[in-house]
Amino acid sequence: MTQQDISVLGLGHMGATLAHLFLESGFTTTVWNRSVERAAPLVAAGATAAPDPAAAVGDAAVAVICLDRYEHAQALLEQAEVAGTLSGHVIVNLTWGTPDEARTMSRWVGERGGRYLDGNIYDYPTNLGPDSAGLSYAGDRSVFDAHRHLLAALGRPRYDGADPALPNILGSSGGIAHHVAVAGFYEAAAYAAHYGVSPAIFLEFHERLGAPLTSHACQVAVEHLQSGDFTSNQAALRTHFDSMVVNCADMRRIGQPAIMLGAFHDVLANVVEAKGDMALAAVYEDLSRPET
Repeated sequence: MTQQDISVLGLGHMGATLAHLFLESGFTTTVWNRSVERAAPLVAAGATAAPDPAAAVGDAAVAVICLDRYEHAQALLEQAEVAGTLSGHVIVNLTWGTPDEARTMSRWVGERGGRYLDGNIYDYPTNLGPDSAGLSYAGDRSVFDAHRHLLAALGRPRYDGADPALPNILGSSGGIAHHVAVAGFYEAAAYAAHYGVSPAIFLEFHERLGAPLTSHACQVAVEHLQSGDFTSNQAALRTHFDSMVVNCADMRRIGQPAIMLGAFHDVLANVVEAKGDMALAAVYEDLSRPET
C-alpha cells in the first residue's frame, strides 16, 4: 500500500464517477459496492474489486465513501473496525448528511485510530474533474494537506476549516437554495408555457435578466442582515407581496397550483402589515424562528 492507493466505497452515479476520475489520474484504485455488478465497468477500466468493505478500507491509504446516508457509511466502517482495517487509515466521507452526523462520525473514526475528513460535492457527476470547484473538505488539516494530490483528481480541493460539519452546513444550505430555486424555475416555466413562451425562451430571459437580478438581491439581503438595518428606498416588502398577489391569482385562474410562489406569498401575508415598508430581507427572521 502506498500514498497513491485509494478505495471508493459506493458506486452509484457519483461514486462511479469518483472512481473513474481516480483511475484517469493514474491512482491505484480499489472499489466496492453492495451490488457487485456496479464494479464491473470499473474493473474493466483497471480498478480492483474488493470482496467486502473491510478489505476496501484496508487496501488503500485513503478510503473515499460516497453513499446515500451516514448510517450506511457507519455500517461499513464498523465492519472495517471489527476486521482491524480501520486504524491507521484515512476516511474521506462524501456522503450527504447533517452537521451532527459529520461531527459524530469524525469522533467515532478518531477514537478507533482512523483519521477523518468530511466533504461535500456541490455539483453533478458530469461536471467533476480536475477543473471543478464543486468540492470542499473539513476536519484534520494535516490529513487534507497530505492527500490533497489525491483529492485534486476530483476537482480543485477547498479546505473550509477544522469543524467536520462545515461541508454539510454549506452543502445543505446550498441544497435548500438550489432546490427551491429550481422548483421555482419549473413553476415559472410552466406559467410562461401556458401563454405560448417555450421553456428555452424563458431560460434565455432568466439567464440574461432573472438570475443576475436574483444574485444582486441576495447580495443586498446580506448587507441588510449584517447591518440589521432593513430600511430601503428600492422595492419594499409590500411591493413584492402585491406582485405575488397578482401572479398567484393568475396562475390559479389558468389551473396552476402556484405551490412555490404561493408558499412565499403566504409567508409575506403574515408579516406585510408589520413589515410592509421594510426591505424584503426583513422576512429573514420569520423564516428563521422555530415553528410554534
